[in-house]
Amino acid sequence: MTQEKAIELALSGHNIFLTGKAGTGKTYTLNKIIEKLVEKDKKVAITASTGIAATHIGGNTIHSWAGIGIKDKLETEDLYKLKNNQYSFERLSKAEVLIIDEISMLHDYRLDMVDEVLRFIKISEEPFGGIQVLLIGDFYQLPPVERNGKNNYTFNAKVWDIANFKVCYLEKIYRQESDLKFIEILNAVRENNVTAEHKEILKSLADNTKYKDQAVNLYSKNIDVEQENNYRLDCIQGEKTTFQAEIYGDPHHAQRILKNWMGREFLHLKIGAKVMFVVNDHKSGFYNGTMGTVVDFEEESGYPIVKVFKTKKKITVQKNEWKIEEEDDVSGDKKSLASILQFPLRLAYAITIHKSQGSTFDYVNLDMSDVFVLNMGYVALSRITSLEGLWLKGFNFISLHTDVVVIQKDQEFLQKSKELE
Repeated sequence: MTQEKAIELALSGHNIFLTGKAGTGKTYTLNKIIEKLVEKDKKVAITASTGIAATHIGGNTIHSWAGIGIKDKLETEDLYKLKNNQYSFERLSKAEVLIIDEISMLHDYRLDMVDEVLRFIKISEEPFGGIQVLLIGDFYQLPPVERNGKNNYTFNAKVWDIANFKVCYLEKIYRQESDLKFIEILNAVRENNVTAEHKEILKSLADNTKYKDQAVNLYSKNIDVEQENNYRLDCIQGEKTTFQAEIYGDPHHAQRILKNWMGREFLHLKIGAKVMFVVNDHKSGFYNGTMGTVVDFEEESGYPIVKVFKTKKKITVQKNEWKIEEEDDVSGDKKSLASILQFPLRLAYAITIHKSQGSTFDYVNLDMSDVFVLNMGYVALSRITSLEGLWLKGFNFISLHTDVVVIQKDQEFLQKSKELE
């Protein structure tokens, strides 16, 4: 399905599941849908399954928005607490459209809990209390943490089948569009059809060190990321400049931003440091994952100047605002609960595969020898724009495999999407 058709269906009022392979423009399409819904004066609740994903789209976690927190089930008492809390009740009762991004990382029973809350608040037996729901994500991305020895995929939720989601499956790949062989390999990994030829191509990348100094290292563990970033910064001679984030508003909400954003409360930089942009700003010439080197600090403002690896463009980086907002009960205008101003940069010597979801990289150093989680190999590989920019130090059998349950369900989603075209 095309992005335009998906936008059209979403604006027609249907419940939508927007999915597709990595790099097909799901986030771009979602942003266009949000823009159009706001133009129509719809009360849109923007949420995501994780804090990191929520900061990418300027929303809250679905757990926070729906008031379910980390509970595994809801008692009647919990529902009445939400109803009797004026702030919670107004937030939930006014919503006309609910968006949940990165749906693949939400447990099935938690989607049912969201349904239960909305039915109770809206006093309706309709799925989700009768409001429009848009789910966005790809089940080949990292799954929710296992409970009771099984993966609780969101599509197993009771409400999934009765909500009659229209599937919008985006098929055209933009991220790797200039590398057809890489697209072929990614599709093979996605469908568990990796051939001997594909493996040989991947093995040959063990010697592909051309861009290793410009590349980001993807690791499966946080500790490896922190150690490498700190060590590499310390190895650079020269004075370290620290930028402290400016924090405004309610401390509780500010902490929510700090816990989940991709920025840094204390950003340590030196001239020569390799950095990565963590937000999209196409007008300025960067996106989430664009890498470069700090080449100077502007004389008057002290702002960092970054030379982008791929385009060679020098960008004087401006501060970005991360914020949590709510709608004013009287005027309907957005008001800020908390905001943080900081340069949208982080050291780019290393990042976890988990946090790389949603990012696009031109150059990556990757070792999948210790990756033993289904789908993680696909997530890591699909962040990269071409085989030319990949130094693949190693991989194992599991790292090139995805869950057969997901494969079967994905084929079903694709078929349902084609029926709507």
